[in-house]
Amino acid sequence: MNILLIPNLGKKNAFECTCEVIGRLSGYGCKCYLFEDKIEQFSQMSVESYSIQSLEKGNADPKIDLVVSVGGDGTLIHSARRAVQLDCPVLGINAGRLGFLTEMEHTSLDQLEEVVSGEYTIQPRMMLHAIVKKPEGIQEFSALNDIVISRGEQDRMVDINVEMKNGFVNSYRADGLIFSTPTGSTAYALSAGGPIVYSSIESISITPICPHSLFSRSILYAPDEVFTVTGKHINNSEILYMSVDGEERIRIDSEDAIIVSKDEQYVKFISFGSKSYYEKLNKKILGRG
Repeated sequence: MNILLIPNLGKKNAFECTCEVIGRLSGYGCKCYLFEDKIEQFSQMSVESYSIQSLEKGNADPKIDLVVSVGGDGTLIHSARRAVQLDCPVLGINAGRLGFLTEMEHTSLDQLEEVVSGEYTIQPRMMLHAIVKKPEGIQEFSALNDIVISRGEQDRMVDINVEMKNGFVNSYRADGLIFSTPTGSTAYALSAGGPIVYSSIESISITPICPHSLFSRSILYAPDEVFTVTGKHINNSEILYMSVDGEERIRIDSEDAIIVSKDEQYVKFISFGSKSYYEKLNKKILGRG
């Protein structure tokens, strides 16, 4: 079994946890890999280098069977997108603070044996797809959490038009808009006042960030909707940016348009079924227990 580890070494316990994961997986007969930029720090471990460049070009070799994320929820979101590129499941190990999305704690690594023996289930998570249309061409992105359209550096609200297949949705005056998946409903969208959506209920939610109107609230849409987003650019003063899962940041000019829809790809989360969604929600998000 070939396993790619993606640790966030900025987390307090991540290095020690990654070393233990490598040791355990190697003992189970697995072959462990790290991206080239991390391999030097684990030179004493039984681990090999994996090429990011080859992965980006679509000719990654050897075939990876599993991605293991070691860090927090942000690390897992990043790792999940790599797992989609590799067409394999992802397992999250929490070495951070919250760890709502991760399946294992760094104190429960005995469960790695269950992973190697196939004693787990797969939870598919929907993603969002964004196409940025510019005069010079298009760019495409996939997001597990959210796609955020927001203002630039100026401390002022922006005006954003949203249309869908059947017509006009709204003209938002706000600090920005969040398009989120059910997975992303417990992230930035929750902080902006959006609803918590159960992970298996496929939907696309739009949540305004600090809207000017008292009556501007989150709306959940069917997963087959397609949205077109443009800036009104009143007096050409607003500068918009789009971010994808908090990583890529793309400038959106007055002649650009963003098309947001459900992605054809799914992230495959590994689950042991030991804790229910609501148990984790109460403990890690709502602080009840």
